[in-house]
Amino acid sequence: MKELCSIKQIIKGHSVIDGAGVRINRIIGSYQLDHIDPFVLLDEIKSDKPEDYIAGFPTHPHRGIETITYMVRGNFKHKDSRGNGGLITDGCVQWMTAGKGILHSEMPEKTKGLLWGYQLWLSLPAKEKMTEPGYQNLTKGDIPTVKKDGIEIKVISGSFDGVNGPARNWVRSNYFDVTLEKNAGFHFNIDRKMSSFCYVHTGSISVNSPSGSQKVNEKELAQFENGSIIEIKGLSEKSGFLFLSSYPNNEPIVRGGPFVMNTEEEIRQAFDDYQSGRLG
Repeated sequence: MKELCSIKQIIKGHSVIDGAGVRINRIIGSYQLDHIDPFVLLDEIKSDKPEDYIAGFPTHPHRGIETITYMVRGNFKHKDSRGNGGLITDGCVQWMTAGKGILHSEMPEKTKGLLWGYQLWLSLPAKEKMTEPGYQNLTKGDIPTVKKDGIEIKVISGSFDGVNGPARNWVRSNYFDVTLEKNAGFHFNIDRKMSSFCYVHTGSISVNSPSGSQKVNEKELAQFENGSIIEIKGLSEKSGFLFLSSYPNNEPIVRGGPFVMNTEEEIRQAFDDYQSGRLG
């Protein structure tokens, strides 16, 4: 029997400094919301002040995760220890599987104007944490868009209305960027075993639930639970949100800076491998 998903909680991110001095709105991966298994980090960079982003993210390691960079506006240059690299521009996505270990850098190419993008981390299941690293550069033209009845949906990963996203990911997930005209509706059926949430980046929305509708404002994340149907309506002239869902790993999550593993011992090993030059 299908039923509407309810909202478990609504939270706001908070400002942090990361990389070499980049000001970030951290939405997942903080004291407010540590994770929504398997999502262990969601950061938003959105600023027209160069001092907030120009320092970028010099070379650093990762292990045990997939990192997904989605640029809405602006350019970031990527380079990694496997010889991959390139420019991530407006509407592009870099989907990197860190696996057993990789070193990479992400540096802004612009020195003025608006920079707006997202970094998402997905925790790999224990059996895949030491897989070989991989890299996908998805251009704006690679990412299909569904347009109908006042809605526009960029399908980065997963499937919506029979349209499949291009990302080939270890952790099966839906990743959509949704734009709604006022009173237009987003309807999506999900497996109730999935973890799911939306993050409102523009305007405000209303989420229908068994107990009635609930408003979610710009810069708020709504985590869903206990249902198989997501129903969202746009309340502003233009509303926009990221929608994500995936199957939880249901395994311990242990963090150590850029590493996400299952045990403290594995984190210590990751740092040892990095410091000794064996990682990446």
